[in-house]
Amino acid sequence: MVSVIKRSGDREGFDPDKVKSSLLRSGAEKKVVDEVVKKVKARVYDGITTARLYRLAYRLLREYDRCSAKRFCLKEAIMRLGPTGYPFERYVARVLDELGYETEINLLLKGVKVVHEVDVCAEKDGLRYMIECKYRNMPGYTTGLKEALYTRARFCDLLEGGNKFSNPWIFCNTKITGTAIRYGEHLGMKFTSWGYPSGKNLQDMIECQSMYPVTILKSVTQKMKCELAKKDIIFAYDLLDLDKKQLSKAVGKPIEKIRPVVRELDELLGMKKGQKCR
Repeated sequence: MVSVIKRSGDREGFDPDKVKSSLLRSGAEKKVVDEVVKKVKARVYDGITTARLYRLAYRLLREYDRCSAKRFCLKEAIMRLGPTGYPFERYVARVLDELGYETEINLLLKGVKVVHEVDVCAEKDGLRYMIECKYRNMPGYTTGLKEALYTRARFCDLLEGGNKFSNPWIFCNTKITGTAIRYGEHLGMKFTSWGYPSGKNLQDMIECQSMYPVTILKSVTQKMKCELAKKDIIFAYDLLDLDKKQLSKAVGKPIEKIRPVVRELDELLGMKKGQKCR
C-alpha cells in the first residue's frame, strides 16, 4: 500500500479521493479532474510527502486548466501573505469590507486592567465583533482550544472595561479543532477557518467575490509583495486596473521585468470573466 507522509511526520494511506475533492473545489471540470487523478495515481510513490503530492497535482492540473490551478493553490497563496500576521489581518479586514462590514484594524482598547490590541473590529447590522486573527505561514498547524480560551478571555476583559462588542470572532488560515468549536460556539463565539463552517468558511468568503490575494500570482516575489502592501494593494484583481507602466511602478520593477506578472494577470482576467485560461 502506498503511504503519504503528512506534515506532522505521520504516515497515512494514499487516498485519491482527497486529491479529487481538492481538484473539484478548484472549479475544474470532472473529466479534467479524473484525468489528473489518473496521472497522479500513476506517479505517486511510497513515502511521498503531502507537499510533493499536491505540487504534482498542481502541475498536472495546470496543463489542462491554469485558472483552476490557481484556485487549487489558494491555501498556499494565503500562507505567502506572511511572514508576519499583519498582512493577513489587513487581508481579512478587506475581505469583510467587501462583504459589507465596516472595519478597523489594530485598535488599542482598554480592558479592566490591561490594554489589548484588537486585530480587527468589524461592524454590520448593528453587531460589533472583536476579531482575533490567527495566521500560520507553514502548513500542518491547527487552531485549537488554547486560542479559543485566550480570545474569549480577552473579549470578557474588554467588555468589563466598557467596550461594546457583540461577539468574539476567530479568523484563521488553518483548520480549527472540534474541541475549540464546541467550547466557543456554546459561548457565542464565531469561527471562520480553513474548511469551517461549511458554506461560510475562509475559502467560500474569498471565492464568492473572487477576492484572491496578490500572492495567488506566483510571479509576485516577496519584494514585489512588500511594495504592493505599501500601496495597500491586497487583492490580485486590484492589479487589473493598472496599465503596464502603472504596474511597473506599483511592484517597483522595470517594465521588461514584469512580463511574467502580466501573463498571470491575463490568466486572472479569464478567471474574473468565468472563462477558461488558454
